Amino acid sequence: MTTDNITYREKGRAVLLTAMMVLSVVAMSAAFVGGAAAAENNDVPRFHDDQTVYPDDTIFQGEDDIDFSDDFTGDRLIGLESQGAEGKTLSLPVDEDQRTGRYGDGDGHTVLVDEPRVSDITINRLNSDDPNDIATDVDGSSISTADAEHMSIVPEYNYEQAEYAEITVEDEDGSDVTNEVLSGDAVVEDGEAVLMDLSNEDAGEYTITVEGEENLDFGDAVGTTTVELITDDELGLEIASDEVVRGDNLQYTVTSGSDSDRHFVTIDSSDFRDGISLENAEKIFRNVDDTENVGVYSNDGNTTDIDDLESVDDVDFVWAEVEMDGTSAAGSIETQYLDDSSIDLEVYDTETKNASDADGDDPADDLSFDVTEGDISIDNPDGAYVVGSEVDVNGTAEGSDEVALYVRDNGDWELIEDEINVDSDDTFEEEDYALSEKDDSGILNLPGTYRFGVIDQNDAEEVWDESDSSISTSDFNQGSSATKSLRVTEGGLSAEFETINGEVAEDADGNINIFGSAEGEDKVVVAFVDDRGNTEAYSYSVDSDDYTFDEEDVPLGLSQGTVSGHVLVDGRDGEWGDSEEIESGADNLADWINNLGSGSKSLTGDQIRDRIASKTVDETASDDRMVTDTFRYTDASTTIESVYSEGNEANGINPVALNDTIVVEGTTNIKPDDNTITVEILDENGDVLETTDTDDWGTDGNWTLEITPETIDDLGTYTIESDDGETTDRADLEIVEEIDYGDDNKGDSDDNKGDSDDNKGDSDDNKGDSDDNKDDSDDNKDDSDNNKDDSDSSDSSDSSDSSDEEDSTPGFGVGVALVALLGAALVALRRDN
Repeated sequence: MTTDNITYREKGRAVLLTAMMVLSVVAMSAAFVGGAAAAENNDVPRFHDDQTVYPDDTIFQGEDDIDFSDDFTGDRLIGLESQGAEGKTLSLPVDEDQRTGRYGDGDGHTVLVDEPRVSDITINRLNSDDPNDIATDVDGSSISTADAEHMSIVPEYNYEQAEYAEITVEDEDGSDVTNEVLSGDAVVEDGEAVLMDLSNEDAGEYTITVEGEENLDFGDAVGTTTVELITDDELGLEIASDEVVRGDNLQYTVTSGSDSDRHFVTIDSSDFRDGISLENAEKIFRNVDDTENVGVYSNDGNTTDIDDLESVDDVDFVWAEVEMDGTSAAGSIETQYLDDSSIDLEVYDTETKNASDADGDDPADDLSFDVTEGDISIDNPDGAYVVGSEVDVNGTAEGSDEVALYVRDNGDWELIEDEINVDSDDTFEEEDYALSEKDDSGILNLPGTYRFGVIDQNDAEEVWDESDSSISTSDFNQGSSATKSLRVTEGGLSAEFETINGEVAEDADGNINIFGSAEGEDKVVVAFVDDRGNTEAYSYSVDSDDYTFDEEDVPLGLSQGTVSGHVLVDGRDGEWGDSEEIESGADNLADWINNLGSGSKSLTGDQIRDRIASKTVDETASDDRMVTDTFRYTDASTTIESVYSEGNEANGINPVALNDTIVVEGTTNIKPDDNTITVEILDENGDVLETTDTDDWGTDGNWTLEITPETIDDLGTYTIESDDGETTDRADLEIVEEIDYGDDNKGDSDDNKGDSDDNKGDSDDNKGDSDDNKDDSDDNKDDSDNNKDDSDSSDSSDSSDSSDEEDSTPGFGVGVALVALLGAALVALRRDN
């Protein structure tokens, strides 16, 4: 190889290496430029840059004037599965209602579509021009002009990648005052603070709006808040009313303050209600609303705990510390513990840092309000009361937390009960309240007319006698009170022993039902005594609502015969007789009576009845009461008294025409519902043809049944039988072809009423053909011509209707008898032939 060849080869290598280096530099430069472009795209919104959307960017609903980069394979993207936009397409510009989610070109390049939102707008009160020197936030609140010089607006939004947000400030009239009150550009980045000064603006509500500077000015991309600007008036006080009923809460407001500042509000002890406790004094200012603390300030110059004080006389004033919420602070006063007069309320400026400062400083503002006594009314009791009874005591008491009940005869008012709560609607009520039992003075235990009163609890405590809580008439009337007349009476006693026809069936029932009323009583004693001196006694409760008692199936267990039943109550004094032999209480009397019947003295029934009366109602000065009744205690008995065709009522056992409905009447001494009376019709063989039953009859023991024959086809005599499960009774029943009752037996018509005594009798004269019967009276002119001509038939019919049962021929009329006689004569003639 020559030197020239080597030189050419080396030169070629050098040229190739130089070309590769140049290409590398170009490639690196291109990559750098692309990276720089992407970095620049991330730092500034697309609206302020090349408006190009690159893979993995977030774009927003409503975004306009943008294009996809060349990285995407097309201008239409498809929603990706499980990415929120499946099945949707995306093209530019983005619709305002475009489905949010991720879209792609199918070649791995995607973008995310999101909803533009303003998430928060904070308005801060600053201590200086430094936006980080924040005193408090006041958005949605208020601020005074003195504090409005240094303020900031801090928006938070999510669409900074697309465009910046712009702030607009409008006054109460809707005028745009943005350029006047903002220091700096109104277009801000997410989280950037913009300074604002409202100190020179008019009072009113200012609206701050944040929205996209270009396209994003719809829906949640726009956010607003307000701040109330209040002029620099002096600190003041306002109250809900200049007059309040004592006991009602009074709302007060400290005005024209600065947000978060604290102020003391006070009431002097000279405005306290007489006789209140230290605990009540501490409750005058309620710890509610913007109140931070409440307390008392003592005369010796110490803000102290009430436990360190001996009485309310050691208190100089009470105080409340309130914190301003914006430019105002609300609090509340419990007027129950204030005097019924004009009350002074004072508020102090921020220089008063504690209650001791308020003792010497002058108030920034003060006002007065009047406290008046509330009205009390009594709704119930309504003017009458039965000794021992339970009633509802209720009424209204404006402004009272508690009331006390009193009664008066001729002297002072005597306490019945105190500390009865009054509800928030100014009503009080004590249900099922036994006035006479609560009245320790005993006034309401005696019949008479008295005064019943209700008084405010605090008023009562101010004036009552410490020994017995009594109140003089003048003091009672001066307090917040109400009275009414109350007539007190003794309760009545009534009782009824439920028997059937005056009897109780031992074998069927063996028990008895008792019901009645006993006003003012909580229990009654029920006792039974038979003639042999056996007793059964029980105690039963009385319904406290209507003072009735109703006991079913009270067992007897006595000897048959006459039994006396007694119901006793112990009256007003709650004692039996003179209480020497029988202890108080219904159970004790019942035991005592049972012991009389089971003792070894072998007392008769009358002797035991005398003992019961002598130790209770007949005892000297006794107010016991007793109701007594007698009945028969015997075997069950059910009898058949009458049988007749329906519509033809008659006493006794009467024949019934074939196919007529049969009415059966009878009497019993067994109780309905628990027992059943069955009636059967038997044939000559004792087989049951018809049956029916009933369990419904009254206490008179009378029962009625109707039988519609369905299997009785033949004329003749049958047996009708009643059965109550304990006893039976039978009677013969004649079933006949027909019964001619005639006009006389079909009701109480004027025709029947006009019959003479001659027609009513059973004599043979009526059965004959007398002229009197042949001549039809005016009453019988409605009879048919056949009846007029056939006087014998008419007479016979009248006689049959008027005669007793013994003269009738059930089942065989006169015509049938004549036919039978003619038949017998024909038979005799044939035999002769």
